[in-house]
Amino acid sequence: MPPIDTPARLSLLPWVRQGAPSSITRTDSLGPGQPAVADLPAVLSVNGSAAPPVTVRLRGPADVVGIDTHQVVRREPRPGSIDFEPNYFASIEFDRADFPWLFTPARADATGRLRPWLCLVVVRRQDGVTLGAAPDAPCTLLQIAAPAQLATELPDLDESWAWAHAQAAAADGSAAQVGKALAGSPALSLSRLLCPRILAADTDYVACVVPTFELGRKAGLGLPITDAELVAANALAPAWSSATRLPLRLPAYHHWEFRTGPGGDFESLARRLKPQPVPEGLGRRPMDISRPGFELPATFPAGAQLGLEGALQPIGTPDAPAPWPPGTEAPFQAALAEIVNGPGLEEAADPNADPLLAPPVYGRWHAARATVAPGVPKWLDQLNLDPRTRAVAAFGTRVVQEHQEALMAAAWEQAADLQQANQRMRQLQLSLAVGTSLHTRHFVALGANALLRVGAPAFARIRTAETMPTGETLTRTLVARMADKAVPVAATSPAMRRIGRERGPLTRRVAAQGVARSPARNWVAMLNLGLVFDAPAATDQATVSAVRARLPSNITIRPYRELTKVLMEGLSGRPNFQVMPEGAPINVPAVVIMMALPDSPSAHHFRQAASEHLGRINPGRFKILRGPPVAMALDELKTTVLAQTRPRETLVALARAAVAVGAGALPPVDTPASAAVGIDTILAAPRFAQPMYEPLRDVSQDLLLPGLQTVPADSVIGLETNRRFVEAYMVGLNVEMARELLWRGFPTDQRGTCFDQFWDVRGAAQPRPDIAPLHQWADRPLADAATAPVREQFVMLMRSALLRRYPNAAIFAVPGIVTNGVRAPSEDAAAERQPAFRGSLEPDVSFFGFDFSAERATGKDGGAGYYIVIQEHPTEPRFGLDEDTPTGGASHLGIGAGPPAGLSTEGLQWGRNAAHMAGIVRQLPVRIAIHASQLVQH
Repeated sequence: MPPIDTPARLSLLPWVRQGAPSSITRTDSLGPGQPAVADLPAVLSVNGSAAPPVTVRLRGPADVVGIDTHQVVRREPRPGSIDFEPNYFASIEFDRADFPWLFTPARADATGRLRPWLCLVVVRRQDGVTLGAAPDAPCTLLQIAAPAQLATELPDLDESWAWAHAQAAAADGSAAQVGKALAGSPALSLSRLLCPRILAADTDYVACVVPTFELGRKAGLGLPITDAELVAANALAPAWSSATRLPLRLPAYHHWEFRTGPGGDFESLARRLKPQPVPEGLGRRPMDISRPGFELPATFPAGAQLGLEGALQPIGTPDAPAPWPPGTEAPFQAALAEIVNGPGLEEAADPNADPLLAPPVYGRWHAARATVAPGVPKWLDQLNLDPRTRAVAAFGTRVVQEHQEALMAAAWEQAADLQQANQRMRQLQLSLAVGTSLHTRHFVALGANALLRVGAPAFARIRTAETMPTGETLTRTLVARMADKAVPVAATSPAMRRIGRERGPLTRRVAAQGVARSPARNWVAMLNLGLVFDAPAATDQATVSAVRARLPSNITIRPYRELTKVLMEGLSGRPNFQVMPEGAPINVPAVVIMMALPDSPSAHHFRQAASEHLGRINPGRFKILRGPPVAMALDELKTTVLAQTRPRETLVALARAAVAVGAGALPPVDTPASAAVGIDTILAAPRFAQPMYEPLRDVSQDLLLPGLQTVPADSVIGLETNRRFVEAYMVGLNVEMARELLWRGFPTDQRGTCFDQFWDVRGAAQPRPDIAPLHQWADRPLADAATAPVREQFVMLMRSALLRRYPNAAIFAVPGIVTNGVRAPSEDAAAERQPAFRGSLEPDVSFFGFDFSAERATGKDGGAGYYIVIQEHPTEPRFGLDEDTPTGGASHLGIGAGPPAGLSTEGLQWGRNAAHMAGIVRQLPVRIAIHASQLVQH
């Protein structure tokens, strides 16, 4: 039979036969008048020679005593469900596409009808219905006895062919593609049994897979079956009929239990939703301010009230808070300011006085202010002097106090290594104090020569930047720089320092010979001066005379170009180093200073070319003749060494290498009393990402939306968020959490923002915080849209049992499109806007916020607006009838009576075969779209 093609490219087939059963030629009579076995002729060939034909008998329903549970791939409803839709049919799916007809000893008739060897029954839990094991039966037994009625509990087996079908997922509905799917991967095909029982609401049921033929029933009960029964004329008699007497025992190959919920499926519940105007008083409740607990002027009006808002409010509510009753704002805020400013004023007057206990100034540490003033348009003053926002902040305080143990446990978990790190920082702070004192007393006082000798061990770790002759800036260590300078690295080695120290044995022996040693002309200074003199490239005669006048008599000046001659003299028997007997007079040799005396350009270019030539053909000789090294600038060297050995520099670098600071750490604050030094105690602010509207909802749902009880059932309403409420509540949360952290010894300066998420954004594509860090609010007004984070503005509120019954329903927004003057929702999946946040309130209220304004949502900005889409989650195929479909009081949907009134067959033929019946009763996912303008009614 040609398959019935359905949406989603699923093809439903009335039957499937594969393998040897597909060769059965006897047509199913749909009645008992045929044998229960199928004999097929078989011809075998051995080595190319045909053997005598034999008759093969296929297995039939009398051979089955149970089924493999691995064949079951899905059950609808799920076992143990308690809210199955009463207007849907129970079903079970098998892995094999031919499983329901595998043991049916017949083939389908001309219309594609073929009875399965098993069926699905759904029996109500009641007296007389039992399910359990029996010692003499190979499988579980279902027994139906009085007072249960057989005609009510079991379907008509004459129509069993209508409730078993196969399914194939093919590229299209053609026979070739469906055949390819059936022969391909097992995941592309399955078989399914339906039970057409009309279920009652809020009722317990047992679903069982049982045999449809009497021989199958006897086999499942373990009763003997003779060969004569297999080939009898009525061998395929049904397992029960209208004439069957109770009690009836049936083998249950597979079974599960479930319970139906109240009436209504997704479609019916969604169709009940109606846009409603905003009820009077929704979003605000009265707040009496005439008795605040502190003294007010006698002229203050009795019974004065303000409107306490919630986190959600009707669209169009003014951004500014509602005005105060006449004559109440100034005296109330003046009296309140006097109370809350008391501690700050006392501290300013006498910093050493005992602290004064008073109501808190919410956000004082974040705003760096201890007092507030009436009439000032800054968030700190507005929040603390308006009883509406102070009350909301106090609710944040209450939430932290109720959950303080769990919050502190989470805070310490986030800062597991904080105490150890701060101990290391305190040690580094002690090192800084001691090191700074030693550095100032012992290093800064040293001369340049002495510092070069003392600081030499650190030269390999001190890097400086220098400009090369080519103009390139090169960063090298001092050791690398000394490699081409007059003072070699070895001159500053520990051995040389021991030999040449000013009070050492060598100095004492030289002094005994009558040679006085000058502290300023030690070996470092003389090496730096004797081998190289830091003179201009072309020194004139006046400069040479000035230099010679300040040199000792044993030092001579010779031109740089005579370097070769001086070196050759030293190598030809006139060494500059001699060993003298102890006590003998010392002959101090002359020291030669090579200076770049005036030179001609031609000579300069010649020597440059000669140097390059020698460097290529004889690098060793070139190293000797490459010229005198450059003298070191000792004063500059001293400045560099002192700068890079300052304890503040070195200890800060050590702290950064030893302690890694995460995003939750707070930067130190520079104050006149204590400036930040880089190794300050680490202050941290734990972060809690959970949506904080939930604990506030648990305190009172009226805080989120006052007047919620006025919203009628099965209604949808458009709202918007109240930024003033959200910010005031989040300030209260963070202030109280900072106080708790300080009380528990957590290192904090109370400026951290521990909570920045009010709404539940866990399902959003790009979650963003609801508030910026509090210490960055500066002096902006409370709920200032220009400086606060861009957040959701349009909210859809829905009061219905829909989401309680279908929590995985998809809620999103799509833009409207106008075509030929008709507005319709866009079908472009890329244009879908997911909710920025979502939430729920008891018992059946859900809300969804979107990141666009109410004007844009409703189309008041000149556009086509947005549709809010409520879509049933796509699942595996489900079957049943629409709610309120008339069934005439029958317990099962019958084929012979024709389709129920009002049931659309969608072009299929009622009662033709199982594929047509499955296509008629299949329930497709539902989607409804409501334009946002319908949600805004006043």
